[in-house]
Amino acid sequence: MADKKRQSSGSTSATSETVMVTTGTGTVDSAELVCGCPEPGPATIQVEQVLGANMEQRVVEFDMIVPDPKPSIEQVIDVFVKDVCIKSVDVIPNKVIVRGELEVKVLYVADLPSQPVHAFEKEQRWTRDIVVDGAMPDMKATADVMVEFVDYDFHRRHNDRKVHITIVLKVWTRVVTTTEMDVIALSPVDEVGVVEVTTASASESLTSGSVVSTGNVFVTGPGVEPTAGVNMGVSGTATVTGTRVNVRTGPGTNFPVVTQVNTNDVVTLKDQAFGWYRVVLSDGSTTGWIAGWLLSVGAAAGAPKG
Repeated sequence: MADKKRQSSGSTSATSETVMVTTGTGTVDSAELVCGCPEPGPATIQVEQVLGANMEQRVVEFDMIVPDPKPSIEQVIDVFVKDVCIKSVDVIPNKVIVRGELEVKVLYVADLPSQPVHAFEKEQRWTRDIVVDGAMPDMKATADVMVEFVDYDFHRRHNDRKVHITIVLKVWTRVVTTTEMDVIALSPVDEVGVVEVTTASASESLTSGSVVSTGNVFVTGPGVEPTAGVNMGVSGTATVTGTRVNVRTGPGTNFPVVTQVNTNDVVTLKDQAFGWYRVVLSDGSTTGWIAGWLLSVGAAAGAPKG
């Protein structure tokens, strides 16, 4: 957030005043400070916090019939999912409803003397409800999906034009709430005396009414976990568990997408914030943020950097 523009006081003479500095460990009466301009007041920002995240499986079963005028099936070669996508994510009390579509393709040997290879496709809709305690319709939710298992049944003697498909999906969702926090940006001052202040550790949880100093910005607000507003250095690696996972410029779905990674890609962890991880991709140069619920994090991750 950009600092507020400071307005001139209109006075050319410096005035002395006693400044009370509030920190996570108490209140300090500073030495006489000479300010070239008035201190800006606190600004209120909105911070997204993760209310809850959950994952459920969804078994999708349906029949695929060879369309006319394609020949009948002698033998199925392969059945695979060409694409799976999410069409909508809706929040209802204590649940998230995720709706999407599958595009499935069947390759088969035709029941003809020359035995040519044919293929046909079908789009299939699916829905999955996921329990997230405390979720309400006015909250925001995101979701992701991956194909976990594909199987089929084909019985030529019963029906040489029908294939029964079974697909298992793994569906994730995350619900976020918005919390207001006060930020006080400290403007430069001409010091007459040096004030030595001990600030609270950034790794401590914020409690109601407390103030934590991070550099030159003080953040206050209701009790939140440090991962919901305070960047924490982490180390180690993580494995991507989602399919075509977005890598973004910041820790949230409102940030632009840099690139995408796939299932089982390994990334190096650098920072953590708002339930997201800043990572370095396998090429060693591309960096970005990935949602934490789409990563399998190693045991070393989450530990503060020494």
